[in-house]
Amino acid sequence: MKVKELLSKLKAEDIQEVREAVEQLRDYESPEVIKALVDLAISRKNRAILEAVKETLINFKNSTVCKEVIELFNTSEPKLRQTAIEILSYRGNECIPFVKKHLICSKDSNMRKFALDILSNINTESALEELAQLLNDPDVNVRMTALEYLRNFSSFKEKVVELIVKTIPYIEDMYGLTTLASTVIYGELKDSKLIKPLREMLNKFTDPLEKHWIYKTLLFLGDKEILREAVENAKEAEMEEDIRKDIEIFGS
Repeated sequence: MKVKELLSKLKAEDIQEVREAVEQLRDYESPEVIKALVDLAISRKNRAILEAVKETLINFKNSTVCKEVIELFNTSEPKLRQTAIEILSYRGNECIPFVKKHLICSKDSNMRKFALDILSNINTESALEELAQLLNDPDVNVRMTALEYLRNFSSFKEKVVELIVKTIPYIEDMYGLTTLASTVIYGELKDSKLIKPLREMLNKFTDPLEKHWIYKTLLFLGDKEILREAVENAKEAEMEEDIRKDIEIFGS
């Protein structure tokens, strides 16, 4: 069946007929087909069709896929945006320039967060370099999401630790402290270079509950010198059971 015939079938009323046409178009990779499939996803908003479009576009190697799929972020449909995240993530470094231009550089903080979702899935050194820019984003939710996603780049541990060291002085509240702790602990980013800036951070906070998260992170890093004060602080914060579990788990 020729491409024109398959493209005409994309307008059919029957969902199964449309889906079959989408699947057959996998053999006809071209900018025209790619644009038609993206337009189809936007216009039909059907789950079965959307899944077929996603699988077909993922199989294409033409860089036009990145250019066209990024347009899905201009819709207000969550499932279309999620599909775009999945396709662009799968394409990897090839799509980073489009992610940078249309999402990272967007004035909309939601778009910048979508960029972080993609970059963390791509999980390459180039993706890490772009994510690092958003650690200084004016929006706190974007900054904290960037910090949280650093845990996905543990294969570039040295660079990640450097980024965290630079970020620590700018953490101001519980949101930042809990995000920092989870990033270091769940990312298994055990590095002695983090100990000094974290100890210095203890002087910045007075609330025992806030300090608890710093002590928690230091215990994970193996800082035994703060063991006693960590327990005393936990008593004040009414988190003694939690800190003692950490001591047992982390072997401090």
